[in-house]
Amino acid sequence: MIDIDGDERRWSQYMAAAHRGDSRLYERLLCELGDVIEAYVRSRFGALAFTEDCVQECLMAIHRARHTYDPARPFRPWLFAVVRNKTVDLLRRSYSGERVPQERSTTAGTAPDPRAEIEAGEVLAELKPEFRNALMLTKIIGYSINEAAERSGISETAMKSRVRRAIRAAESLLREDGGNE
Repeated sequence: MIDIDGDERRWSQYMAAAHRGDSRLYERLLCELGDVIEAYVRSRFGALAFTEDCVQECLMAIHRARHTYDPARPFRPWLFAVVRNKTVDLLRRSYSGERVPQERSTTAGTAPDPRAEIEAGEVLAELKPEFRNALMLTKIIGYSINEAAERSGISETAMKSRVRRAIRAAESLLREDGGNE
């Protein structure tokens, strides 16, 4: 079982130590985050040929943005905001024809997946809190339906329903935004 709270505390402490100049703990943090980022990318997008490049780009983005992390705030939301944004940037470049080291796997389509857009955009902020929570737990953090349901104190069926409704609501918001351009 993943120890989210333990990771959160440890990573927050490591980043705070890095802010104070502790390069040893910062290196340990980046090593741990590399594994987490790789798992995140593979769980969201499958075994893309440029997964390792994506992980490295995300680690560099974290390094460049480390000064923006506030130790008084949770680390995990900051981390995944950086990772989502960088991953979506790389995917958009790959879909737009820009040179990104890759060989598209059969799981990667020729058009961006709306769910990737949901993760990257402001759409989550516009969803009802229970829908936002369902998507965060299952699609962004990566909990199974069962784990997310337990964490939220609801049944698996209710969690599945929330996830389906959240995706539909987010896709609807994306269609509305697409029509306003």
